[in-house]
Amino acid sequence: MKTSIIGRLAAVVAMAAGLASTQAATLKVGDPAPKLEVGKWVQGDPVTRFEPGKAYLVEFWATWCGPCRATIPHLNELHNKFKDKGLVVIGQNVWERDESLVAPFVKKMGDKMTYRVALDDKSANKEGKMSKSWMEAAGRNGIPSAFLVDKAGKIAWIGHPMQLKDADIEKVLGG
Repeated sequence: MKTSIIGRLAAVVAMAAGLASTQAATLKVGDPAPKLEVGKWVQGDPVTRFEPGKAYLVEFWATWCGPCRATIPHLNELHNKFKDKGLVVIGQNVWERDESLVAPFVKKMGDKMTYRVALDDKSANKEGKMSKSWMEAAGRNGIPSAFLVDKAGKIAWIGHPMQLKDADIEKVLGG
């Protein structure tokens, strides 16, 4: 009986996971990057558009997300390593429960989080414009998630930021 219930529960979980992943992604590698729709810049110079000749790493995160916090040192390392070679790193806050916590969090991080940080634009909906046009469009339903945008403004890579390799960035920076 116990095994039967566990088996049924496992089947339901697997079905739910399958349904969640069947969402058709309309944003894929090779597509033009959606525009940046930031509600507020918390740190760093604002980026209003993707400039030709620069590459961008847009990483979606939230203060309450443990795995997101764990990726901050890696992102900061990438920022410091590649900023002079044309890579702009943006920590795009998304799905934040209380946006008033973001600025103090970033300030507390200090030199451990030196890249640009932005809040999502929630003027049109509570989910946020970046959440819809990037995360939902790419079929991404978990954070942290990162998008590498090449020098031509196209999506070059999508995935978990810890899986992004220096070689991927170097390839994009090299054209």
